[in-house]
Amino acid sequence: MTISPTSASHPVHEQELVFAHVRAVLGAAEASPVLPRLSRRKTARALASAGFCNLTGEPVRASALKQDGTQFFDRSETVLVESLAKGRRFYGLFVEPTSPTHEDWATITDMFAELGRRVHGRLAPADQFRG
Repeated sequence: MTISPTSASHPVHEQELVFAHVRAVLGAAEASPVLPRLSRRKTARALASAGFCNLTGEPVRASALKQDGTQFFDRSETVLVESLAKGRRFYGLFVEPTSPTHEDWATITDMFAELGRRVHGRLAPADQFRG
């Protein structure tokens, strides 16, 4: 991930990011995707503790992660997170930083790093999950 340390006053601009299991393969060209399940409960707790809420302002709940495309914003409303699910299987999050400060982005990436240690996930550019 690219975080420029030169100035904290400029917002962070990132490419498309995905948080998924370390073995996940999304949209594989020749093969079917590999979508290991992630813990909805642990993910929801981490997002809620980091201040993520749904579009109506309610904290993230594990049940909301069952549905593909459910959207959440951080406290500053500069990072959009969207659930990735197939059927009822929750397998990841699409993460779109729109313009967080470097401090806010560092807090969010730290949260994803800690969550990744607990659920065997990683936050990485979407291209790294393609087969």
